[in-house]
Amino acid sequence: MIEKLAIDGGPKAVTNSLAGWPSFDEKAIKAVEEVLRSGKVNYWTGPKGMEFEKQFAAWQGSKYAVSASTGTSALHIALTALGIGPGDEVIVPSYTFIASSFSVVQSGAIPRFADVNIDDHCISVESAQKLVNERTKAIMPVHLYGNVCDMDKVMAFAQKHNLFVVEDNAEAFGGAYKGKKTGAIGHVAACSFCQNKTFTTGGEGGMVTTDDEDLAWQARSFRDHGYDVKQRLSLLELEQKLPYVHNMVGWNYRMTEMQSAIGLAELERIDTWNLPTRRRNARIIIDAVKDLPQVKYAPVDTDERQNGWYVMAFSLDIENMTCDIDRFVSACGAEGAPCWKVFWPQCHTERAFQECNSFGKSGFPFKSKEYANPDSVDYSKVEVPNAVWHQSHTFTCFAYPTFTEEDCRQIGNALTKVIKAYSK
Repeated sequence: MIEKLAIDGGPKAVTNSLAGWPSFDEKAIKAVEEVLRSGKVNYWTGPKGMEFEKQFAAWQGSKYAVSASTGTSALHIALTALGIGPGDEVIVPSYTFIASSFSVVQSGAIPRFADVNIDDHCISVESAQKLVNERTKAIMPVHLYGNVCDMDKVMAFAQKHNLFVVEDNAEAFGGAYKGKKTGAIGHVAACSFCQNKTFTTGGEGGMVTTDDEDLAWQARSFRDHGYDVKQRLSLLELEQKLPYVHNMVGWNYRMTEMQSAIGLAELERIDTWNLPTRRRNARIIIDAVKDLPQVKYAPVDTDERQNGWYVMAFSLDIENMTCDIDRFVSACGAEGAPCWKVFWPQCHTERAFQECNSFGKSGFPFKSKEYANPDSVDYSKVEVPNAVWHQSHTFTCFAYPTFTEEDCRQIGNALTKVIKAYSK
């Protein structure tokens, strides 16, 4: 007998009160308090920022880490440090948060939108191949939802076409590919520490990681108004007066000492609580539904491609169900399950791209004929059929480390209940 759904007046499957995310422990709160009481709250006045970068690089498995105010600014820094700018094109998936493509525009370059693989939500190299031309300078694989891209394919593609690889690691923090952490595989990577990310530094924050020393210095300079940071660090060690020497035009993308203090505290429990608990919770929920015939694709998590568990994405055989994806997500919510529709399926359909609205009246770089191929900026012609499919077939669910095992069993029961109720 099919249980009556909560959306139709039946009992809720999730009866526990689910704790939210983020959740900071007393150590993080105390660390912020200590910074505030010290009065040393700026990157250049306190020790936390540089220490956070050092510890993060070691944890990530990268030689260098450069902190940033946000994940978006980290992407902008990474692209600019590579020398990407006007006249260049960067291949990005359309199915990703808008920051991936906006950072390209902020750099003065043109984003070209590729499709994703149907089974893992990650950039399709086959789709990207169709976009390569003499202007192409980089590809930006996004480890969407925590699913890790097939980086061997991406790196081989980039090598074939002499492209930089900029990993967008905002959603796969803690994921790994063949034993190497995401964010330490491409030429440079950017990570986000925003409010709801796996690892957060108090609402905003980001990090650029690379093994290239010159690129790291470029990143540090651009983050700090184009300042000659290398010279400044030497002068700090000698305790001499700091001259103002700016070698390039840059932005102020520095992280505060409060953010860094939180980051240091969170690093201490990332491998002892945060990531292990996410993995445990995700496995409970996935195991509850993965064998149902209506579930076509579940999160990718193998020995080779270890998921980062930002969120879990499930794709349904909607054609063999009696509801659409909107009704399904609403029914899950009514049961108390923390579910959303697919995130950001088609960025190229945003007005900013369809109307080529960018910087001021000039519309730079979209409307600059010397920097943009008209065919490249005609975003009405973008074809991403897999991304379109996901928009009507995929939902997401959270597995926060604040959830208990019983919470996750109830969430799994809720999803199972709704899937079975709407099955033909």
